[in-house]
Amino acid sequence: MKAIITVLLLLSSLFSLPVLATEQTDMKLILDKNGIKIWSYRLPDSPFHGFKAVTTVKSTLSGVVALITDTESANRWLYRTNEVVALSQDDENFVVRVVTEFPWPFKNREAVVAGKITQDPQNLFVRIESSSVANHAVRAGYERMPKVEGGWLFRPLGHGQVEVTMTGHAELGGYVPAAIVNLLIQEHPYNSLLGLKKVIGETRFQTARLNTVREPVVN
Repeated sequence: MKAIITVLLLLSSLFSLPVLATEQTDMKLILDKNGIKIWSYRLPDSPFHGFKAVTTVKSTLSGVVALITDTESANRWLYRTNEVVALSQDDENFVVRVVTEFPWPFKNREAVVAGKITQDPQNLFVRIESSSVANHAVRAGYERMPKVEGGWLFRPLGHGQVEVTMTGHAELGGYVPAAIVNLLIQEHPYNSLLGLKKVIGETRFQTARLNTVREPVVN
């Protein structure tokens, strides 16, 4: 059961919808380990909790955006990811199919999300915002997640540091006890951010230059 729940949680935060567009006031700190803090919070219309996870990495802004949007690298750091396939993608917009492997006797899950990358021209914060879409057929042998929401926010801190914020919430479909999901909610964001911290320093990410991302001026 624990393996099933952590696989389900992957889909709640791969890409982004602004779940924390307004800051939650009832967030509870549930994990503070290895430079990663994770909070959970309740939503009024769902038995499943949402989460917010924060860490800091040494990277350019372009580097973290390049990693997040590199679908071929997703299974190297996103926890329990089978594959992420770009259905369409340009500098600002994307549609991707996310597949996670489930243990027998469950079908593998898939979700299709469409989104947009934006940057605030004043503070240079970068957001990746997306939402699940239903205009793609479910492939044979897979089960579609009915609703997936999540978020990424990258905030430059100076001195080559970027604060990474990850948020997520999902309606899982089928019979999965909300109490168990809520109990294990920290596993996906924690292990994914650990994975991100391990690969973000690679040259191909730190030398990436993106047309839609402006770096802070170094004095």
